[in-house]
Amino acid sequence: MYMRTSVLSYLEESAEKYPDKAAFFDEKTEITFSELRRYAVSLGRYIKGQLNGSRNPILVYLPKSVSSIVAFMGILYSGNFYTPTDVRFPADKVLSVMDALHPSAVIVDNNTKEKFLDFNADHTVKLINIDEVSLDVCGDSKDLVNAILDVDPVYVFFTSGSTGVPKGVIINNHNVIDYIDWAVSALPITDKTIMGSQSPFYFDISTQDIYATLKTGATLGIIPPKYFAFPAKAMQFIKERHINFLYWVPSAFVNVANFDILSSIELDEVELIMFGGEVMPVKQLNYWKRHLPNLKTIANVYGPTEATVNCTYYIVDREFEDNETLPLGKACENTGLLVLDEDGNCIDKSQVGVQGELCVYGSSLSAGYWDDIAKTDEKYVTNPICKHYREKMYLTGDLVYYNERGELVFAGRKDFQIKHSGYRIELGEIEAAAMGNKFVSNVCASYDPVNKQIVLFYQGDTSEEELRDHLLNVIPKYMVPTVYHQLQRFPYNDNGKIDRKKLNAEYIGNK
Repeated sequence: MYMRTSVLSYLEESAEKYPDKAAFFDEKTEITFSELRRYAVSLGRYIKGQLNGSRNPILVYLPKSVSSIVAFMGILYSGNFYTPTDVRFPADKVLSVMDALHPSAVIVDNNTKEKFLDFNADHTVKLINIDEVSLDVCGDSKDLVNAILDVDPVYVFFTSGSTGVPKGVIINNHNVIDYIDWAVSALPITDKTIMGSQSPFYFDISTQDIYATLKTGATLGIIPPKYFAFPAKAMQFIKERHINFLYWVPSAFVNVANFDILSSIELDEVELIMFGGEVMPVKQLNYWKRHLPNLKTIANVYGPTEATVNCTYYIVDREFEDNETLPLGKACENTGLLVLDEDGNCIDKSQVGVQGELCVYGSSLSAGYWDDIAKTDEKYVTNPICKHYREKMYLTGDLVYYNERGELVFAGRKDFQIKHSGYRIELGEIEAAAMGNKFVSNVCASYDPVNKQIVLFYQGDTSEEELRDHLLNVIPKYMVPTVYHQLQRFPYNDNGKIDRKKLNAEYIGNK
């Protein structure tokens, strides 16, 4: 048994316990735990021989596939850390990440090597072609694992945030271990679980997908990303591959519900669904509940990338009407939460409905931003309740409040809060009210600061006048939008969330 200072201990233990069991599969390939360990150790020793030292950033330029998993694990065995990107990204986006990361190497394959060389201006960066590395030499891995400390990075994920400038969030081994150990204790994930991966590997939902699989001996099925443009193909893949656990962004669940796919394809093996990254509309959740005959557990989770995947969770334990909002619930184990008002005072559970900014501290809190001390110091501040030594706390920028049950409820982003007609308004409250209309399937509220107008984008079989009349009956008149855009389809960003920036740029002129 390895002392758990590295996430690789999960793979080491599962390779011993479940050597011939499928660990990961994609549309074309399947790999067992013992094969994954053997290939990753072989790759790790090769990488170690190519680079000087450890803790080097390595960019992974591969499609979402089993090969990506081998690359991630190989990089970790080498004592370095990975940053995934997407081969479908525009060249400028990949180059912006390269400029911020300055990787010591880039992992490619036969299919992506030439594409990378076509747009990469820095031909000095070392390329490692995974297809040209002998992955079946392996040998003992104990020296590689024992050289890793729990403060060593596992990955750096880049988020653009509100500025559009890439921010690299550094996640260490102890961050991932702290989160995954909680996740598999709070959720029914076992060696019988077959997960269906939807999120890209550069998005932090994939952290749970990958490392919960390695810890428990579960299996992770990588649903082809192209299938989510045709939800029926994704559902068919889930059915044929006997997938029983779905942890997706809400937009993916919403699209399936809006196309009514589950009326024709029954997913009778799905027992657990989980969602996070944005607000899950109850209307579409209730659709999934009606169409999954063997559903046992529903989990709503929340957390910024900076706090390692999630910091709160709520296991749905009661019925909700279509126009209600799911709570965020409570803190994950070993996670500290504070709700602070504008003056920095703590809001407690007795102050029902009082909004404040959610702040996070604990072992899952990341080390900060890659090569950006100023931004780290701005967002990671001293915990105000820790008076006698310095403890860092992350300012999420998210507004929450406690309900009468003592559960946290998401109220919106601080940067989605507007001042209109003398009132402070949460755009999320307008969105929730609009979703209460039975003919509306998706919404996004925004604000035009030049013309001082609230703008509502929506999908659904209802007119602007009917939707406005509905809103006048459920929210104050000063909150009711004055401009409406009925869309056939919402634009989505790389993480599968509604692309608010694109909507604002196209319809309002806000960049």
